[in-house]
Amino acid sequence: MRVSCQCNVVTSRQRASTIFKWFTLRRDGAVPGDLKRDYWPIIETMVEADIGSKTELALRFGVVGLGGIFMTWASARPEITLWLATFLLTNGYYSWRLSRIKAPVSWSTYAQLKLLFMISVTLYTSCAIYVFLLGTPAYVTLAMAALIAQALFNISRHRQSNTLVFYDTVVVALTGMFFGLSSIEKANGGFAEEMVIIIATVGVCSYYVIAQIRKIQIHDALRASRQEAVQTQKMRAVGQLTAGIAHEFNNLLTVIRGNIELAQLAQGTLDSQERLADAIAAADRADALTSQLLSLSRKAHLNAETVDLTKFWQRFGGTIQRIAPATMTVRIEADPVAKTLYCDPNQLEAALIKLIVNARHALAGQGNVWLGSRLATPDECSRFGLAPAGSYVVISVRDDGPGIPAENLPKVIEPFFTTRGVGQGTGLGLPMVKGFCEQSGGGFTINSTDQGTTVLMAIPINRPAPPKKDQQNKAP
Repeated sequence: MRVSCQCNVVTSRQRASTIFKWFTLRRDGAVPGDLKRDYWPIIETMVEADIGSKTELALRFGVVGLGGIFMTWASARPEITLWLATFLLTNGYYSWRLSRIKAPVSWSTYAQLKLLFMISVTLYTSCAIYVFLLGTPAYVTLAMAALIAQALFNISRHRQSNTLVFYDTVVVALTGMFFGLSSIEKANGGFAEEMVIIIATVGVCSYYVIAQIRKIQIHDALRASRQEAVQTQKMRAVGQLTAGIAHEFNNLLTVIRGNIELAQLAQGTLDSQERLADAIAAADRADALTSQLLSLSRKAHLNAETVDLTKFWQRFGGTIQRIAPATMTVRIEADPVAKTLYCDPNQLEAALIKLIVNARHALAGQGNVWLGSRLATPDECSRFGLAPAGSYVVISVRDDGPGIPAENLPKVIEPFFTTRGVGQGTGLGLPMVKGFCEQSGGGFTINSTDQGTTVLMAIPINRPAPPKKDQQNKAP
């Protein structure tokens, strides 16, 4: 195990890493190479969008079918019926597949449904364009009505941004532009009338696109708020439960430990003394667990003080040697501008140990870990929900392991969530670190890609102001 300390904040290696990350495209979860991913969350949005009530489905297919029959009758053009019949079969098969699908969903199934959706949209829109080009007032009106119906249907059904929403919106907007600009040829009022048509066409199509984007943004914000509210309620309930259990358990431990120490004072056999020592060690481990539970519930007793970061890192280097194997390199990169912070140094050391142990597990004991301290930037303070900038120090722990799967990243800060085997992890490490940061008046974030995981802990430089009553009520 190698431990290296350096005081320069940005090295050539860090610059190269930063530039590389700017040009590295992160997977959006919908790529052919991600074959192991469950695509059910995306399919679920498609089901919500396209499979409404049975009445709505019957009305959709009935109107399109009857319209095709009467158009064929009136125009003597059987290709219209063939066109719409192909659309109804394709869209009907697509709807039938959606109604029967269940999780998990593979990439191939997702790709098939995506293709069926695009074919259905293309068939419907191209048929409307064909009818519009017939040129009679009745058919022009019918084509415009069909396009307006499709636009209204799109606005009502799409609630989450994805490739299908983009394709559907662009096709409808371009078709509307084509209808409007094609009407210029029939204009008889000269330049003024042509400009009216152009402005109206561009305005309506632009407003349609903006309305679609705005609606999806609103639904995304509502979904995020709902998830945050559920998470807050869950953490509050877990915090109250764990705090109560920890306090009661700590009282029991005090009695148990006191009686064991009294028993040790009495003269006994060597075997009995060893058993009592084992009992004391078990009580110490239980005491450490209660401390974790209290940190999780933000009710731990913190002995906060001003911490000299230079001395802290020097002392912590010896701790690293005891927990990191020889095959793992740990580097400490301390910004000399960030000189002090205000927190409980023992809890900070415990948090760093837990993060290094997590990194060791992710690296399978072989790789690189970077520890660092620097002043928080304004953007980071905003991300943490802290203000003002310049009042916090960011302690970072970064590794170059395989990263955390995207589906697990939101769960890793939930109490008792762990991907390790039975007896190998309690799922309290990251929640305890997050609880320590927030109880200290700072913040916590975790980011992960397939090139590693980065944990950022924001700790105040000076003693934080006591929280207001409304903030105390929000704490779990």
